[in-house]
Amino acid sequence: MNRTVIAMIVALIVALYLTILNVRHPLIGMDVIENKNGDIIVNDIYEFGWAKKHGIHINDQVLKVDGKPPLSHFTVREYKTIEQAKTITIQRENQIQTLTVDYKSHGTEQWLYYIALPTGFFLFAISLSIFLLRLRPNDKSATVLIYFLLLIGLCYISASLSAKYAPFGRQMFNGIFLILPAVFLHFVYHYFEKEKKVWFAKKIVFFLYGFNFLMFVVSLESLSFRSISEAEVLLTTFFINMVIILALLGKGFVYFKKDEQQHTVKGLFFAIGLSAAPFVLFYDLPVLIIGKWGLPAELTVTSFFVLPSVFLYLICTDRLFRLQFSINHFVYYALLSLFPAFLVTLLYAKFVHEARRLVELALLFLLIYVINIFALYLKGCFDRTLRAKLYVQKDFYQESIYRIGEALKKQRNMQEVIQCLEKEVREVLDIENLAFVQLAVQNRQAPFHCDEKEWMKLIKKMDGQPLSIGKMIENKRLFAVFVGSFRQSPFMLVGKKKYPILFRAEQKDWLSTIVYYASVTIENMLKVEDFIKELDNLKERSHSVWLTRLIFQWSEKERRKLAIDLHDTILQDLIVLKRKVESLRFQNMRMEEMKKQLNDIEEEIVDMIDVTRETCHELRPPFLEQVGLREALAELIRRFHLRSNIKVEWNIHVSTKLDEERELAIYRMIQELLNNALKHSQASYIQLTLETQNEEVQLHYVDNGIGIDMKKLNHYDGKLGLFGIKERVQGLGGTCEMTSQLGEGLDIRITIPL
Repeated sequence: MNRTVIAMIVALIVALYLTILNVRHPLIGMDVIENKNGDIIVNDIYEFGWAKKHGIHINDQVLKVDGKPPLSHFTVREYKTIEQAKTITIQRENQIQTLTVDYKSHGTEQWLYYIALPTGFFLFAISLSIFLLRLRPNDKSATVLIYFLLLIGLCYISASLSAKYAPFGRQMFNGIFLILPAVFLHFVYHYFEKEKKVWFAKKIVFFLYGFNFLMFVVSLESLSFRSISEAEVLLTTFFINMVIILALLGKGFVYFKKDEQQHTVKGLFFAIGLSAAPFVLFYDLPVLIIGKWGLPAELTVTSFFVLPSVFLYLICTDRLFRLQFSINHFVYYALLSLFPAFLVTLLYAKFVHEARRLVELALLFLLIYVINIFALYLKGCFDRTLRAKLYVQKDFYQESIYRIGEALKKQRNMQEVIQCLEKEVREVLDIENLAFVQLAVQNRQAPFHCDEKEWMKLIKKMDGQPLSIGKMIENKRLFAVFVGSFRQSPFMLVGKKKYPILFRAEQKDWLSTIVYYASVTIENMLKVEDFIKELDNLKERSHSVWLTRLIFQWSEKERRKLAIDLHDTILQDLIVLKRKVESLRFQNMRMEEMKKQLNDIEEEIVDMIDVTRETCHELRPPFLEQVGLREALAELIRRFHLRSNIKVEWNIHVSTKLDEERELAIYRMIQELLNNALKHSQASYIQLTLETQNEEVQLHYVDNGIGIDMKKLNHYDGKLGLFGIKERVQGLGGTCEMTSQLGEGLDIRITIPL
């Protein structure tokens, strides 16, 4: 089973266990202090706790906790608070009462803050994780992001138990809370490393892991140091992590100033910034500076719903992972509406005291949720209807050009490109009708209903001036843009305006630009289609022999060119560098350590020379031209023995001088057979025979490996391998017979006419 799937299952089990603990133990919310007489006195009452709802006051005396003296209870002894208790005996003046704490003691706010919201967030996070796993199962950066989402979901749930001083939940929260920033940065590094555009060193990620682990250990020992509290350690570390991450993302935003990846970095910056800002500004910093929070943590951490929401937005807009999928408007709007609905409901429950029942809050949330979805639908409608009047800024047209440029990449044929172009024009301009038409000399009818005189005026304008791609012709109500001539047919984009007003200069420039983009896309598509048809025709006419030979000859030409380039550039430079290092080593140097470093550098350079020379041999075997096929194959087998423990018995007897193409083909085939044996066959013995008989070159290969599935071999899977050997032999007019069964090795017989 996939490790990521196992992690999800474990996270679900842990989340379920933590939720059960949350339900079983309400937050009591009662801090205590020991007075001079040794009595335990209530020192503070938490606003959302059980104590406040049950009429416990500051300065009440605590007589017993679970029927025992208060100091015998571990939360009183270690944290000066009462949590994880079942019964509490209170004395106020001369009145003594024993109160019971059970799962029914949860108030509406506790159900919302400590159970409903954390559970909802975890379900949101794991749903997004499953979505990512299905679409990117083998992507390392996606895997790290999944781990991050699972961890932040568990962190939110365990935070409730941490507030209740449950030992398991508290330690889990502390550990996850500190490791989360490092995991997020780890994801950022892997994602941009895959894109080959990373802008910070990996050691920063390792430093963050090490630093946070050290601070976690310090938090465990904080009880031994009364001057340092556990909360101060956690909040200080989190603030330092946020500063580092935001600084690195800000640097990345500058680094990608002229790159499309800037949008991804910007999205990640806002994801982490908006989700952490309320907690840092209203809880973290106030507690560290003045010792009192501005807003309770339960309220500020709800902003963490922003994090998976922004990730979902980046994925949906193709700015993260570049996933080829679509999501309908309702689902998208429904997901975006979750967070504001939660936030407004929480604020209402916080400040409007009349709404205390869970049913009232649920109805309020549902009402706000539906209103949000409806508002988003209205916004979409207004954008499409009024954007030409409301958005006349230059930046709006730049955004549209970027949007259609990204959309055109995903289109598969000419019709989809046309639809994409028409959709963008309709959304941006005030257009009543729009059509993509082929204007032939004999057919000049309007493609839609319009004034005949206006249409004829437009036709005369088109006939009276030369047309170029993107050229616009318009009168008061009609306009036409020349898209291009495709397969000797001129095509125009023709439209009818809603109002008799000429386009502005920026509108003309924008329309000409996107039409040009569409024209280039269509032209490239048609060229690719024509090329594929031509290749299919060639393959059908000549049974693919000519085409196969052409491909392999081109491949060999590129191999030779690359081998010469490597030998004349990289290898020579490395040799010169080695000589320089040798001269430095014999100078009078006092620092022995410097000599040792130079010796190490020299050894590394020697290794690089060997690797480069080996690469040159693989790309273009020099022995083939210098000493002939037999000696070149002998050298190839000798180097194969150095790399493997497979025994090769070989017999090469080629009495006739072969032409260069056949010699090179045979060398490559034997090279591929040996490589295949090394990588896949698990063989211990190979027998190789090459000889010429009856005007044919005969190659016989046998090994005792695990064999192959012949059904799979007959289908090209994008890699040459043994399939490539068959194609190469057919290109030379020969035959290739391969026989094998699973567990019984591989037998190949190749004949090539001279």
